[in-house]
Amino acid sequence: MSRLALLAHQLTTPLSTISTLAQGMMRRTDQLSQEDIRERAEKIWRASQRLQELIDTVMSYTRANAGAIVPDRSQFNIEALLRRVCSEQSAQASPRTFDLKIRNLPPLITADPILLEQVLIIVLSNATKYSPLDRPIHVIGDMKGDEVTVTVRDEGIGIGENDLPFLMQPFFRGENAKSIPGTGLGLSLAWHILKLHGGRLQIESARDSGTTVTIILPKA
Repeated sequence: MSRLALLAHQLTTPLSTISTLAQGMMRRTDQLSQEDIRERAEKIWRASQRLQELIDTVMSYTRANAGAIVPDRSQFNIEALLRRVCSEQSAQASPRTFDLKIRNLPPLITADPILLEQVLIIVLSNATKYSPLDRPIHVIGDMKGDEVTVTVRDEGIGIGENDLPFLMQPFFRGENAKSIPGTGLGLSLAWHILKLHGGRLQIESARDSGTTVTIILPKA
């Protein structure tokens, strides 16, 4: 499948879900209970969130590929950002549990908070996407030397040894992940954003044994 065909397919999937559920609600309005309507509305909302996430990733990747992303650095509280993003991701992936531990984060770091939030969302979304709902996502914020680290560990399907070297390539999907919706752009975009900050992305994984992704940023 070509890259454009793959992208079109990934955008169409949540759109089809929204269309099907909305049409069903329109046709059966008088037959649906309040609980039925609430359940379908929640599915529509989740599909729309997924569609928006895909569009945002594609647009950001397009900007990155054109060299149009320039970090707007400022000082901000990384712990507050991390807690908020984890809380929002947890609400979207309910009843998923996020096990967040803050160890030694500085009160302030200098970076682009909007771009860093996007990196966090990409990594956390991947962790939730590729692991069972009943398994927690472990998140650790720490300071090691002059570097801030955010480590995200899931207990999901993992990544095969042969696929690991190619994860930062645009549109690449692991062999065991091709049946799960995704564009293959997220990690490439996260890597690019961190590189602009003088940081890096580390990934450790084994098939069927979960994945650990570490976001590494200089403190200033």
